[in-house]
Amino acid sequence: MTTTNKLTPIEHCRCNPVTPQNIPDALKSLPTWVVWKAFAKKYDGRFDKVPISTQTGHKVSHLDKTYQMSFQDALSAHQNGCGDGIGISLSSDPVAYNKAGEPLYLIGVDLDKVQTSREKFDSAKTISKSVGSYCEISPSGTGIRIFALSEELLGKGQSPSGEMYHKGRFLTVTGHGHARDLVTATDTLKSLEREWWPDSAKETCACSTSTTVIISDPDTPRRRAELNDMLNHLSADCDYERYRDTVWAILSTSWYDAEEIARNWCRSAPARFDQDNFGQIVKNYDPKRTNIITIGSLVYWARKAGWRG
Repeated sequence: MTTTNKLTPIEHCRCNPVTPQNIPDALKSLPTWVVWKAFAKKYDGRFDKVPISTQTGHKVSHLDKTYQMSFQDALSAHQNGCGDGIGISLSSDPVAYNKAGEPLYLIGVDLDKVQTSREKFDSAKTISKSVGSYCEISPSGTGIRIFALSEELLGKGQSPSGEMYHKGRFLTVTGHGHARDLVTATDTLKSLEREWWPDSAKETCACSTSTTVIISDPDTPRRRAELNDMLNHLSADCDYERYRDTVWAILSTSWYDAEEIARNWCRSAPARFDQDNFGQIVKNYDPKRTNIITIGSLVYWARKAGWRG
């Protein structure tokens, strides 16, 4: 594999093709593969990885089954010049069953920027060994991706220590790792979840006893597709108030990856996107305010912009 220390992340991606022989058969057998393309570089040299149609090359939702395909179809399209890589869309559907006939779910763990410090590198190595399942190097060459099976749906999205998902996210697959099967690692993944989100149970309890009830928007493929369609009708190159309120409307869904969805929408206007400003908008969001911005606000703005949902 090409040495990474003299290459930018996007150059590393394009100089290191997918290595299909290392990817576990359990992953290859799934029907939710997509092709993705690298888009505008981020401020730190990384890049967005966006699912695309293999027919048109246009940006699509990885949740839309129209654009999901078999591993071989995705690989063939990519090897024939489509996109910069392949990935798999996670869902909460079982991907296998244990000997007792109980469902097993695919969990993805993302450890980013592991080469920035010895501490991060050692931590990623420890986590990979403790999970004991298939792991690989990310397309940029700077992160580690782990795929494992679990008897429970685990993962709450992003945390300061790492990311863990079981649905609503597509994860790139490179094959840049040692050939290894997927293993069931429920206990280890649960331990990581408790470590990365220690206040989750407390927050859930606090919400249940609060006099202010916060209702999240149902997290379903249909609702996600609708949100994506609405955002496609709204330009992020707008006045600040609408920019801020759109971010808050997305956050009001309470989806585990709402912040990422909002960030990706903001980045659709790269000339104005600023990570620090975005972080401040997210920090200022308060769902308990009486003049709360909700998903209903987004529906109203999108319809004025021509959305017919």
